[in-house]
Amino acid sequence: MATYYETLGVDPHADAYALRKAYRELARRHHPDVNPEGSSHESMAQINEAFRTLIDPDRRTEYDAMLRAGFGRIAEAKRYRNRAPIQVRIGHRLTGHRTPVYAIGFTPDSRQVVSVSFDNEVHWWDADSGESLKSLRIESGVVSSMRVLGDGRILCGGSSDNHVSLFEVREYSASHIKTTPAQWTVCLDFSPEGRSVALGKVDHELTVLDAKTGQSRYTVHDHHGSVTALAWSPDGKYLASGSSDATVRLREAKTGRPLHTLSSIRGTVTALAFSGDGQYLAVASADLAVRVFSLADGSLKRTLFGHQKPIETLAFHGNGWLFASGGRDGMAGLWTAADGLGEVHLRASHKPISAVAFSTDGKKFVTAGQDRTVQLWSLTAKRS
Repeated sequence: MATYYETLGVDPHADAYALRKAYRELARRHHPDVNPEGSSHESMAQINEAFRTLIDPDRRTEYDAMLRAGFGRIAEAKRYRNRAPIQVRIGHRLTGHRTPVYAIGFTPDSRQVVSVSFDNEVHWWDADSGESLKSLRIESGVVSSMRVLGDGRILCGGSSDNHVSLFEVREYSASHIKTTPAQWTVCLDFSPEGRSVALGKVDHELTVLDAKTGQSRYTVHDHHGSVTALAWSPDGKYLASGSSDATVRLREAKTGRPLHTLSSIRGTVTALAFSGDGQYLAVASADLAVRVFSLADGSLKRTLFGHQKPIETLAFHGNGWLFASGGRDGMAGLWTAADGLGEVHLRASHKPISAVAFSTDGKKFVTAGQDRTVQLWSLTAKRS
């Protein structure tokens, strides 16, 4: 099947002038008003679709990304193969959870992996040997989100019915912080320092609570659909909320004041992640794409395709230019945020991946999900 560039007879780097010129010449030959052949209608429809896609910068960016991911034929696709060494090797498969794993992370010293499953069981693993160190069952509530803090604490939380439950884990023991009323909560995320927790809700509402007391810090209603994804910037200054209205609001975390609205998205937002260097926000959506936005001005930098089913989770590496995705297709992707230096796709599981994370030292990578297994990978990521 011909690409849109081949349909118009232009180079993949053709500018708007060249696209319009090619379109006019083809229309003069193939338009049904001047061409009596029976195939002219179909030919003109293909020409119109190609032109509409390539003349629109956002649609063209997405189309080019689809071609690079193998969703079409393009001669220059080889240019995008690994030009920088991103090497990943499976290290250990950590088994011990009895139910699907919902959240995962590393301790700040990168020595341990911490994972939480559907049955509220927290596991600690040695990040070098893969040995199980300890497990703990949180007896009440629901746990679907976790934040591993630098002071040895772990915050866990989740929603059930019309309540949100918050827990603190310290030295392998758990204490219940608070159960607070919260209607129809879709997603939950703790701030990096652990003082706040953000809730996204079905009724278009974003609420930020004090993580210790459960008291509301602020509530905003600036989305037109359910709030479906949340992320805090690593420095805690910004909070991003994604929605079923196909937008992301970037806001001041302390007050909720909106700073940017990102709207070049085509579907419900399913996951968000900030780069640690403050340059990028990665946005996954229901159209199976990951879009990378500049935090400086909110502009769209890249659109990436590769997953065959919805993307559940995103996480940035500490170097700021590499990030990971996990999808319901069991695939984990490793992507470069801005320049296409190298992309890797891993068959991590035969079931959905719901959590991915990088170690603080950047040498390890973990995936986990519905198969109840934590996959621990060794990672080398250096620019050439």
